[in-house]
Amino acid sequence: MLLARTLLLALVCLGITLSTPALAEPSAADRATARALAREGFEALENDDFATAEDRFRRADELVHAPTLVVDHARALVGLGRLVEAHERYSLVLREGVSPNAAWPWKRAYADAQKEIEIIKQRLAWLTIQVQGPEQPLVTVDGKEIPLAAIGVRRATDPGERLIRATAPGFYPKEETVTLAEGEERSIELALEPMPEEPEPVAPATDPEPVAETRVVDQAPTTDNTLAYVALGVGGAGLLTWGITGALFLKDYSTLKDECVNNGCPSSSKSTDDRYETLGLVSGIAFGVGLAGAAAGITLLIMNDSDAETSAAASRKQSDAVRVAPYFAGNSAGITGQF
Repeated sequence: MLLARTLLLALVCLGITLSTPALAEPSAADRATARALAREGFEALENDDFATAEDRFRRADELVHAPTLVVDHARALVGLGRLVEAHERYSLVLREGVSPNAAWPWKRAYADAQKEIEIIKQRLAWLTIQVQGPEQPLVTVDGKEIPLAAIGVRRATDPGERLIRATAPGFYPKEETVTLAEGEERSIELALEPMPEEPEPVAPATDPEPVAETRVVDQAPTTDNTLAYVALGVGGAGLLTWGITGALFLKDYSTLKDECVNNGCPSSSKSTDDRYETLGLVSGIAFGVGLAGAAAGITLLIMNDSDAETSAAASRKQSDAVRVAPYFAGNSAGITGQF
C-alpha cells in the first residue's frame, strides 16, 4: 500500500515536471511550489479530506497546468459532492487531450478522465426552473445566480438538497427547497405574486392658516336728491322767467308812461298796454314759482344731508359692535364673529 501511494505521488510530481511547453513556461519556484501543493493534496485526498485536497490541487494547477493535477482536482470535487464542477474538470482534460509522444503519467490521467467522466454523467441531476410573473427574474440556486438563458431549460445540478430562490422588482420573492437524487431529473415552477401599488404619499395635515379678521361695515344709504334738484330747477326757471318778463314789463311801463297822460292812452298804445298787463301777470307768477321752487329745493337738500349723517353714525356704531371672520377646517367652513 505504501509503495502504491508512493508511486502515485511520484506520477503526480512527474506530471508537474513535464508540464506542456505550449503554455507559458513556469519558473523553478512555481514548479517547486506546485509539487509541494500536489503532495499535500494527494495526502488529503487519501485521508478523505476533500476540502483541503480541492484547495491544494486547484492552487497547484494554477501554477503549473498539467492533466494529472486537473484529474486529482476533479476527484476532490467529487468527494465534496460538486459533481457539475468535477464533470467540467474531466471535460477539460479530454478537450485539451495529450499528444502521442506525451509522458505516460499524462496519458494515464487522460485515460482516467475518460472512464471517470462516464460515471459522473450517470450521477448528475438535472433541474428545470420555471418562473411565472416577471419577465426577467433573478434566480439563485444555493445563493449562486443562474443566467437568464438557463431559466426554463434543463440545467445540470449537483444532487442533494438545493435551495431555489426567485426575486424581481415589484414582486414578492419566493423560494423552494428540493432534494435531488443522483441521476434524477426534476422541474419546478415558482409563481411570483405582484406587490400592491404603493399609494401616493399624502401631505401631512396642517392647521388652517389664520384668516385676517373682517370688519363688516354697513354702508350708509345713498341719499336721493333728485326731487331737490327738480325743485331747484323749477325755481331757477321761474326766477329766470321772472327776470325776463320783469324787464319787458318795465320797458312797456316806461313806454306807456310817456304815451298816456291824464289817465288816458291813445288807441295806438292798446297793444302795448295789453302786453304790459300780460307781462305783469306772467312776471308775478314766475316770481312766485321761482321763489317757491328754490325754497323747496334748498329745504330738501338740507333734510337729506341731515338724514345721511344720522345713517352714517348708526352704521359706525353697528360696525363697532359686529365683527365676523371666515374659517376653514378640513371639509367644513363657516363664519365666526362677535355680535
